[in-house]
Amino acid sequence: MYAITSPDGDHDETIAGVFFAAGRATVDELNVGARLYFRRHGYTVEHLDNDPGNPGTEDTGTGPASSSSPAPSTSKGKTTARAK
Repeated sequence: MYAITSPDGDHDETIAGVFFAAGRATVDELNVGARLYFRRHGYTVEHLDNDPGNPGTEDTGTGPASSSSPAPSTSKGKTTARAK
């Protein structure tokens, strides 16, 4: 869920498919293009966590952080011949 706040203050209108009431909107999902549009135009886009124990975090558009690296390949670039 996302909370979006307009930089212009109170207005009621639909922008990028999102309805704003008094300069604020809340949506369940927000596509990447809309997030980029809002951030580029000075809107605050906040990703709200559904877990009430965790506070919301501002959406930076970089995706989730990962502390682990991908699993190493087991093939090591070797090829094997198939038996006929």
